[in-house]
Amino acid sequence: MYNNRYDMEGCGNENANVNKLYYPNFYEGYENLKDKLKNFVKNNETVSFYKWSDGEKLFYDGISEGSTSGGRRDTNIGVGGLNLTPFREGILKNDYYMVESFFDAHNWWKDRFGDVPFIAAEWSYALVTNKWFFKTFRGQIGLIGAKEKLELIQELLEYSEYRDYLGLDKFEDYITIPQKYACDDIENTDNIIREQLKNAKSKIFLEGIGHAKQALLWKMKLYHPAVYFSVGSGIDVIAGIQDNLRPYSADWVNFTLKNYDYSRVDIWRDRMLKTKVLGDK
Repeated sequence: MYNNRYDMEGCGNENANVNKLYYPNFYEGYENLKDKLKNFVKNNETVSFYKWSDGEKLFYDGISEGSTSGGRRDTNIGVGGLNLTPFREGILKNDYYMVESFFDAHNWWKDRFGDVPFIAAEWSYALVTNKWFFKTFRGQIGLIGAKEKLELIQELLEYSEYRDYLGLDKFEDYITIPQKYACDDIENTDNIIREQLKNAKSKIFLEGIGHAKQALLWKMKLYHPAVYFSVGSGIDVIAGIQDNLRPYSADWVNFTLKNYDYSRVDIWRDRMLKTKVLGDK
């Protein structure tokens, strides 16, 4: 039976774990998070929100599977060949932690970090797909993600129909990293981000840099004062290449470009069930 206790306005959820969700005072916490974010941005506070899920668990444990395997998205040599110390130590240098709301995920976190408190990761998904971030922080929000994906987003925003869909005209900053193998030389990736953040204007950033965030998310606070919020595949959402079966993505419309070379873009799983091709600008 469908579990509607965790529905959130403006975004459907057809993810496989939809019936497993459990988080006490779910809606109260969701509203509290939105209030916190508005206050943080208003007061120009510097905080980071880190998201933990199955991929992060595999990376932390040094297990090569899926996104942690060699030759995939994050590493060419595989997680087993990396020095994991900066990744493991970097996690608890953030300020807030987001964990998906089913018991396996809760246990993955608690087994490694004990009683370190966390909030529901589902809120981070919904705040992108129901466009709350864009409407609330228009003129103040930037993106941190793979170069090719952020370039695609900028192309999409050339179209008034897409700007109307998002509810904003542009993002204030586009902080880019290499699309592939950013974890293999984490110091170089750190330098790339640092140099761009020196000239940043945004008061809040949505971050989606894969497993590199485990080592680097907390460090971004040293380079530019802002809220850094991990959205994971939320960058794919904005780029119009989102898997609609990911949490709270069922209603998202993936806007696409007619003659764009999508072979340049690393699409994790092609289950884009809702699409619309953009025409004239």
